[in-house]
Amino acid sequence: MYESKSRSFSIVVRPGNRKMVAFNAYLSNDLKSIAANTIIVFDKTGINVGNAYNTSNGVFTAPVDGVYAFHWTVLTPKGAFTAIYIQVNGQHKHVLFGDARLYPSWYSASQSYVTELKRGDRVNLITNGRSRQYVHDYSSFNGYRL
Repeated sequence: MYESKSRSFSIVVRPGNRKMVAFNAYLSNDLKSIAANTIIVFDKTGINVGNAYNTSNGVFTAPVDGVYAFHWTVLTPKGAFTAIYIQVNGQHKHVLFGDARLYPSWYSASQSYVTELKRGDRVNLITNGRSRQYVHDYSSFNGYRL
């Protein structure tokens, strides 16, 4: 048994007492001129262990309580700007900025967010209030239970 404690939560891991949850989601096509406050729907998965990521609506739903890590990467073309928030249950938690307005070529930006979730909590990526954003199909959204 392994036990770790921090200021905000404690984790107890017992061998054989873990449900694996992991996904790697990506786009089949570029998303151009995305409207403000739009959920980014990564419509393909490389893996989706636990089937917690929904490729129809872009929402990850935690199947069990636990600590989860999320990572997202956005490729933005020359002259474009992208700001993508991660939301938990509809609340903005962290943001990624991809600003290629002054770059001579494509600009790649990545962000990570680790949080404790309860079963049924929903996580998604959403554009900020600025419209006409662009997300290249090399972008991805990944998550897993620690």
